[in-house]
Amino acid sequence: MQALSASTQAADAYRAGLELGSNLKAVAPEIVFLFSTIHYGDTAEVIEGLLDGLENPDLKVIGCSGDGAFESGYARDVGATALALNSGGDVNWLISSAQGVEQDPVATAEAVFSESRRQLNGRLPSLRVFFSDFRTDASLIEKVIEQQSDCPVVGGLAADDSQMKQCVVYANQQVLQDSVVLLSVDGPIRFEIHVGNSIKPVGKSGVIDAAEGSQINVIDGLSAMDFIERETGKPVLQSDRGITSLTIIDQDQSDIKRLRSIVPDLSDNARNLGLYGGIETGKRVQVCQATPEDLIAEVKEIAKSIDGQNFKPVAALIVSCAGRKWLLGSDIEHEVHALADNLDEIFPLAGFPSFGEIAPLKINDSYSRNLFHNMTYVLTLIGR
Repeated sequence: MQALSASTQAADAYRAGLELGSNLKAVAPEIVFLFSTIHYGDTAEVIEGLLDGLENPDLKVIGCSGDGAFESGYARDVGATALALNSGGDVNWLISSAQGVEQDPVATAEAVFSESRRQLNGRLPSLRVFFSDFRTDASLIEKVIEQQSDCPVVGGLAADDSQMKQCVVYANQQVLQDSVVLLSVDGPIRFEIHVGNSIKPVGKSGVIDAAEGSQINVIDGLSAMDFIERETGKPVLQSDRGITSLTIIDQDQSDIKRLRSIVPDLSDNARNLGLYGGIETGKRVQVCQATPEDLIAEVKEIAKSIDGQNFKPVAALIVSCAGRKWLLGSDIEHEVHALADNLDEIFPLAGFPSFGEIAPLKINDSYSRNLFHNMTYVLTLIGR
C-alpha cells in the first residue's frame, strides 16, 4: 500500500484542489480521502481542481467538510487536506451515496448500505468508511450501521466552523448536502482502530425518563438540565460546549462506552437538553466532564501503544470531535503531534474535527459493534 498526504490553505476552492492533486500525483492514487473547511462552499470546484491536478477525471473521492482539517504535523482552522492511497490493484474501492438524511436518516442509511451490497455482489468488505451531513439524528444511523454492516465502520458527521448551519459530503465528482456517503473496501487491507473517549464521570447516574429524538427531556424525574445541575453543582452554559457530556451505560455490556455531547444552542427554556445524538428512554446515563490535560494524555497513550505493536502503519485517518477542539483550543494540534512525537516514523495522515464519530471499540482481540460517539478521538491506521 502506497500513501501520501497533503494540505493547503489556498483561499480559492479550485486552486486548493489543484494544489492537493499536484502534491499527491506521485503515488497515482486509486482513492483520495478529502476533508475541507466550509469556506470553500458547496461547489464542486475543489474536486475539479483535485482531479485536474492528478490528471485523473475518474478518481474515487470520499470525504466531507469539517471544523478544520488535520494533516501530518498540522491542525488547520481553514483549508483542505487529503490522503491518497494506492493498493497496486489489490483493493477495489466502492463508493455509494444517498440523499434525504435530515428527514429520514434510517431510510437514507439503509439505501446506501443496499447499494453497497449490490456493488459487492455477495463479497464481504474488509472495512467501511461512512460520512454524513450533521443535520440528522445520528443515533438512528447508528442502529442501521449496527444492523447492516458486516465489518468495522469508521467515520463521522461532517461539520462547519462551529455555526451548525451547513456542511457537505464528497462522493466521487459530487459535492452533496443532506446526504450520506459510504466507502466499502473490497479486498485485503490491514487496519487498526483506536478510540479515545475516557472522560471522567461526575456524580451519580440516572435513567432517561423522557426523550424525543436528540432532545432529552427528563432524567431521574428531573428536567434534563436540572439533572446536570444536580450532579455537577452548576447550570449548563454556552461555555460548556465540549466540556460536559453524558455517557451511556449499557448495563449488559459494561465494556461498551458511548458519549453524547451537550449542544447548548439546542437546549431550551423548558430545561430540555439538546444532544448531537439521541438516547433511548430507559437507558442509564452519567454526566462526564473533560479537561484538556485528560484529552492530551489519552491521545499520547494511544500513540505509545501503537509503537509497541507488531503493526507498521503506512497511513492514518483521524476523526476527532469538534468539542475536543473547542476545549483544547490551540492544543488541538496534539491530536496529530502525539503521533509524530511518539513514533519513530511519520506516516501520511488526514482527518477533520467532526460533529460526531463512528467506530467500534477494541475489546480484547476483537471489535465491538459499530457505535456513534461524541467527544471522541478515532484513529484508523492502515498498514501494509
